[in-house]
Amino acid sequence: MELRGYQREAVNAIYRYFEKNKGNPLIVCPTASGKSFIMAAFIREVLEAWSDQRIMVLTHVKELIQQNYMELTRHWTLAPAGIYSAGLNRREAQAQVLFAGIQSVHSRAEELQSFDLIMIDECHLVPRKSDTMYRRFLGDMHAINEDVKIIGLTATHYRLDSGLLTEGDSRIFTDIAYEVPVKRLINEGFLSPLVTKAPNTTLDVSGVHTRGGEFINSELQNAVDQSETNRAAVREIIHYGKDRKSWLIFCTGVQHAYNVRDALRERNIVAETVTGDTNAMERDYILEGFKSGKIRAITNCDILTTGFNAPNTDLLGILRPTQSTGLYV
Repeated sequence: MELRGYQREAVNAIYRYFEKNKGNPLIVCPTASGKSFIMAAFIREVLEAWSDQRIMVLTHVKELIQQNYMELTRHWTLAPAGIYSAGLNRREAQAQVLFAGIQSVHSRAEELQSFDLIMIDECHLVPRKSDTMYRRFLGDMHAINEDVKIIGLTATHYRLDSGLLTEGDSRIFTDIAYEVPVKRLINEGFLSPLVTKAPNTTLDVSGVHTRGGEFINSELQNAVDQSETNRAAVREIIHYGKDRKSWLIFCTGVQHAYNVRDALRERNIVAETVTGDTNAMERDYILEGFKSGKIRAITNCDILTTGFNAPNTDLLGILRPTQSTGLYV
């Protein structure tokens, strides 16, 4: 597996960390830097050097579970890997390398038994509170094997509600073992520089209150999801996207996503919407259509923020005001 320079550095940093430390390290790499590939390379190297090790890759959405699994098996066809995810209809509990969804395994520690390493993808989503699926599961796994090591991977090593992941008495992660900045990857040609356009359409949130440092969603939807505002925003998206082929649009809520989709269709743009209620078959059809170019625009709300890999995307429409730096990044 041929790694880019920074990917090799990330893998080596994990080894160096555990040579000198007993904590739980973070690997911080920007979105689209290839965290799945970094994990795949690390897993293969570990098992080739220590064949008795058992590794879990844990995350929260089925798309990311499958993406991480496919990244490993694409580069290592004989990988002893399996999936435990109700959403993917697979429960291969005895796999040596297990790609798992937290919703499916949070109460299954005894069934899964001991792991030596647990890698958490999008680990900024692990809450600080003890009475959560992640925290209970990690506690159960530690009870089975007190030497289990936890490695976190994220593009944003902080939470809006609790600050840096490596600070505080309730932290899971103790240190940042490796971090690569966005600017370096742009300079090296691995990431495209984002070009922002100053919009004429204003999303007025002056009357929207906040809770926990973020806009109250019901108030935000009522403020932003206005028919004339939607049409004006769509006109601008079409203007700026005239030479772009794949538009990904983020909205404030489900109904807002449908309304923006309809406004796009009124202008003869092939557009679809993905929500949490979209069934698996339809969702896969829409996402594949987007990646193949048959569907020009997808609107969504909090669905395609993580675990969606579509390099063809060349325009982002942000119709969802936020105070969350992590979400925006």
